[in-house]
Amino acid sequence: MAIPADLPERRQTRLLVHRGDEIVAEAPVRSRDEVTVEGIPLRRGENRFTATLRGPSGEGPPSAELVVTRDEVVPEISLSEPLSGAKVHSEQLTLMGDTEPGAQLMISNATNERTSPAVVAADGTFQGEIALVLGSNELTLTATDQAGNVDSTELTVVRREGVDEARLILSQTTFPVRRLPASISLRVLVVDAEGETVDGAEVVFSLSPPGLPTTTYRTVTVGGEASWLDVSMPRGGATAGEGFATARVTLADGSVVAVHKPFSFH
Repeated sequence: MAIPADLPERRQTRLLVHRGDEIVAEAPVRSRDEVTVEGIPLRRGENRFTATLRGPSGEGPPSAELVVTRDEVVPEISLSEPLSGAKVHSEQLTLMGDTEPGAQLMISNATNERTSPAVVAADGTFQGEIALVLGSNELTLTATDQAGNVDSTELTVVRREGVDEARLILSQTTFPVRRLPASISLRVLVVDAEGETVDGAEVVFSLSPPGLPTTTYRTVTVGGEASWLDVSMPRGGATAGEGFATARVTLADGSVVAVHKPFSFH
C-alpha cells in the first residue's frame, strides 16, 4: 500500500489490514513510502480486504476494497478421445476433452519423453497432439489452473505397425439378366494387425447392381464378422455390365477400412 507523503507521525503509525470487522494483519509504517504486508491468512472462497492507517491521532478512512479468492478446486480433466487402451496406427495422436476454463494443459509421453501443450478454449474444451512410438505409450495429461491447483490423468495408447483388414465375400459374382430377380449375400470379416477378429466395428454395406439404384445396410461385427443376407436384385431396370459391393468398416479408434468386390450381370 502506498503511504501519503504528508502523513504526520509516520513512526507512530501502523497499517492495518481488515477483513470485514476483523483485523487480520498489520505492519509499521516508519519512514517508508510503501508498506508490504505478507502472510495474510486466506479463507476458502472470496476474501474482501481493506486497509487503514492508525496513528496517535486515530484511525483514517479505509482504502478501496481488494477482493482475493482462494481457489482450492483442482481443474478436473475429462478426456473424451481416445479411450485408454486404444490401438492406433498414426505417429501423431490427437487428444480431446474438457477441463477448467483458463487452465493450462500439458500432454506428456513417458515412453518417448515428449511433451506438448494442448489448446484450451474459453469454454474449457481442449485439443492437443503428442508423438507416439511403436508399441505401448504411457501418456499423462496435467492441468494447472490460475491458482496453481493441479490435476492429472493417465492413459495407455498402443501404436501398431500393421493395419486392420476387411475381407468381403459375395455369395455369387455373376448373374444372367434373364434369370433376375435374384438375391445376393454379402459377408465381411474384420481382423486387426495381429490377425485377431474385431468385434463391435460399425459396418455399412452398399450394393450397386448395374442399372439399379444403390442400396445400403448398417450393422456391427460379431466375432469379427458382419453380413447382409439375401439382398433382392429385381429384373426391372437391370442391364448387363459390372456392379460392385462395398463394406465400409469404422473401427473403435475412428479409422476406416473399406473393401470393394465386383460382380456382373450378363
